[in-house]
Amino acid sequence: MKKYGKTEIEAQAEKMHYCREIVREIIRFGVNEEQKKQIIKLLVLELEDINLMKAITEIIQLEKENTSRQLIYTD
Repeated sequence: MKKYGKTEIEAQAEKMHYCREIVREIIRFGVNEEQKKQIIKLLVLELEDINLMKAITEIIQLEKENTSRQLIYTD
């Protein structure tokens, strides 16, 4: 029996590979830690799942506030 096209698993693996390529390109571009966080935040804002977007955005904000507090106390 001949197989035409990709299986669902193969298609999903190809999509995940493409995601890894995008991340590799971003890293190769030479972004620093703060830029990575900003890129993540901007991507999160593009999510269709509003609850997930809000939850992740809240975590990012909390991390940002903790970092700010640490800078104040160490200076």
